[in-house]
Amino acid sequence: MTLSLDLYCPGESWVHRLDPRTKLTMAICGVVMLLAMRSVALIAIVLLLTHLLMFSARIPWTRIRSVWQITAPTMLLIIVLGSLLGPHAGPNLVELWGWGISTTAVASALATALRIAALALVISAWLFATDQSSLVRGLVALGLPYPYGLALAMSLRFIPAIAASFHTISDAQRARALDLSRGGLIRRARAYVPIGVAVIITSLRAAENLSRALSSRAFASDTHHTELLTLSFGWRDAVITLGTLTFTVAFLWARWTLGIGASPLGL
Repeated sequence: MTLSLDLYCPGESWVHRLDPRTKLTMAICGVVMLLAMRSVALIAIVLLLTHLLMFSARIPWTRIRSVWQITAPTMLLIIVLGSLLGPHAGPNLVELWGWGISTTAVASALATALRIAALALVISAWLFATDQSSLVRGLVALGLPYPYGLALAMSLRFIPAIAASFHTISDAQRARALDLSRGGLIRRARAYVPIGVAVIITSLRAAENLSRALSSRAFASDTHHTELLTLSFGWRDAVITLGTLTFTVAFLWARWTLGIGASPLGL
């Protein structure tokens, strides 16, 4: 199962109502702390808190499960290879054909695998609760130039459209007896050539229509751009942002000064 390219899950929860800059700060701080963590227990706690956050935002379980399904093969590969090839410090849990699998190697591999899942879920929680227009407006409010913000918004809008065109053209070609499943890799790649050409032509036409629409709206002029919706950074956003930043700085200090979260087997 693959995630939809439009990850936003509409809702009216407290997470949805937060300013997009607040949610971006929470996501960045979560990523920074996860990258500094090596403890399996701490990463598991972050996973639990992330799930509770998404449940409180009423994110459908199918969306959360899809993230786990996508990351599961990579996690399994990391656990297997990390356990076999990791550091051989400490007692061995298992010995296979003279090759020892140590406790430290298993814990390190498990921490890395859980970190990947936690990173994916933290980023997904941000995208699940933030619509594309708010996400872009938040980045522009933080200093991203307006043309770059518009380019990002259009990319987020048209990537799903291009994917939909690809599926529509593929279905139309299959209805005309185009077989995309027979033959080797090269033959199947050649069978996709007419589909790719049609998708490129459709994308170029859409780009031309978009450029004309932007020109008709004087996008390249130096006039001030108005906004239909404005962002509101309220007291709740200020408290959550300040608390998140404070906790992140405190954790990083404890990590590098006291060694908290530095060991895969401890806290």
